[in-house]
Amino acid sequence: MKPTLILPLVLAMTGTSAFAQPAVDGRAWYVDVIKGAPQARLYFGVPETDDVGLTLSCPPGSGQVTASFRVAKQLADRQVGGVWVDKAGIKTPWPASVKLTSGAASSTLRGKASADELDGGSFISVEVATRAPVIASFAKTGLVQATALGETISHPVATLRLVRKFLSACK
Repeated sequence: MKPTLILPLVLAMTGTSAFAQPAVDGRAWYVDVIKGAPQARLYFGVPETDDVGLTLSCPPGSGQVTASFRVAKQLADRQVGGVWVDKAGIKTPWPASVKLTSGAASSTLRGKASADELDGGSFISVEVATRAPVIASFAKTGLVQATALGETISHPVATLRLVRKFLSACK
């Protein structure tokens, strides 16, 4: 066996991480489904770094998926007593309308925005049921887009094997 094939094979066999086709910028889709772990994750980015575009996570068996991503729009204005507030003085997290889209299916959901101290923008999170049509479409297509605060986050298609492994842990 070639040395370059050993790590992906070991990771796939242990269930700690498996990866899809790398993107041009070095990012790829990864899945972390570890038996007994409190969270299963499917994300597009670079493992063990802050370079993550979209993360889908769930407590195993919960039937709920949380989508998390960053946008450039900054809602945070200042800190008051160690807590971020917006220009009106309202404390984080702030309500945010989030649209998840996969193929022809979409869901507009009530999400949350908080200060993204890493990039200076906002960090968005939203929950969606695994039975929602947008998640069913994602399981069939591997395509997902997230829109919040006027910005849309999209990535290359995830392999269906990774998507199904993640979603089967969530259901």
